[in-house]
Amino acid sequence: MNGKKSANVIAFVYGGYLMRYVYLIIVVPFYGRVLGVSEYGRVLAAMSLMNVIWMLTSYGFTFVGMREISKAQNPRECNAIHSQHLSARLLLAVIGGSIGVIATYCSPTLSERPLIGLLATTLGIVSALNLGWLYQGRHHFRTPIMIEVFGFAVSLVLVLSLVRGPADSVWVVASLLTAGVLSLAISYGLATWQIGWPRLSTEGIVPLLKGSTMLFCYSSGSVVLTASSTYLLTLLSTPAQVGYFGAAERFATIGLSLMGPASQVFIPTISRQLAQGDKAGAHATTRHGAMLLLGYGLLVFCGALALSPIVMPLILGEAFGPSARVLQCFAWMFPFAAFNEFAAFYVFVPRRKDKLLAIAGAASGAANLLAALWLAPRFGAEGMAFARVFGELSLSVTLLFLMFKLELITLLPGAGRAIAMARVAWGVRGQAGAGKDE
Repeated sequence: MNGKKSANVIAFVYGGYLMRYVYLIIVVPFYGRVLGVSEYGRVLAAMSLMNVIWMLTSYGFTFVGMREISKAQNPRECNAIHSQHLSARLLLAVIGGSIGVIATYCSPTLSERPLIGLLATTLGIVSALNLGWLYQGRHHFRTPIMIEVFGFAVSLVLVLSLVRGPADSVWVVASLLTAGVLSLAISYGLATWQIGWPRLSTEGIVPLLKGSTMLFCYSSGSVVLTASSTYLLTLLSTPAQVGYFGAAERFATIGLSLMGPASQVFIPTISRQLAQGDKAGAHATTRHGAMLLLGYGLLVFCGALALSPIVMPLILGEAFGPSARVLQCFAWMFPFAAFNEFAAFYVFVPRRKDKLLAIAGAASGAANLLAALWLAPRFGAEGMAFARVFGELSLSVTLLFLMFKLELITLLPGAGRAIAMARVAWGVRGQAGAGKDE
């Protein structure tokens, strides 16, 4: 794409993200005030389970699918890729659905009203079957955004019409599921019209699973850090603590997700520069991305610390006052999360270091889980938030070490100068004690 067309697409993508936040600004205060702490916590636990099922069913296929579909030369090739991915997702949907049913009845919070958990499990499968990857891979960037906005509108109308009190919490998930099914129908209808009916087959599923495993390992570590936290807290603490944590996590998630749209510009730009042999340009673009993300992380860190006690009770009501302290705990996560976003998607992914990224993600996920198991029973929502901070910190340390080992540390702004100064300092010491080294 030329510069003008690229700018228009980026603006459209950010417009879609803006609609997502407008939607959240409307529904989050509504949920907090209408459902109350306990029932809102139950809904958030269900949505956490939904995200886990989504991750298990999609299994890292999204980035692999985009990469494959972008190389397709005609609708026939696109149909073959679409058919293979749909077959694999449907197979994993059976496994994900079974896990969702078991998780619903194992959770004290969800087992009290199991229909919420079962609907959330179905919503996770529906979300995993979405075709955003196909349209993005074919450079139809506007299509998935418009379908998503349609889904927001449908779910908003249903929620505001059907949810009247704490007893209606099940209608929250049911409304989201209804909107998801309608959006999925539109998405598949357009895809069928453009490239034909998908042909389901077990052939090719195993190679696709193998090719997606590395990215799945990294994403699964990220899900342990994010999507599963609220569900895990239902096993370790009270419904009230789940509500306080879930409300704060929603705001933290909004802050984290604002890092995403920029990656849609930087990742392909850096990858293209590296493919063309423009190493200097790729390094410069990477450093620009680092300054943007790290500056944003520090800004949100300061904002969350200072504004949480004012914003949380104002938006959600005084009953959610303890959520402000939880969000302040989350604040310490943002600088590390910004660095991790930079290192993972601006450094490792364009340079095809998927395996190292997967190992780092799995290790940090394990660290987060161990911290959560120790902190959450003792400190409730604040303990779970600090477990997330510890998980992001461990990932930052791991990625920083790998960057140093791969001699990519100079992609951090100022790192080259710091290393040069350190070498000079060590050189002075070496002259004093070991002139032979010269």
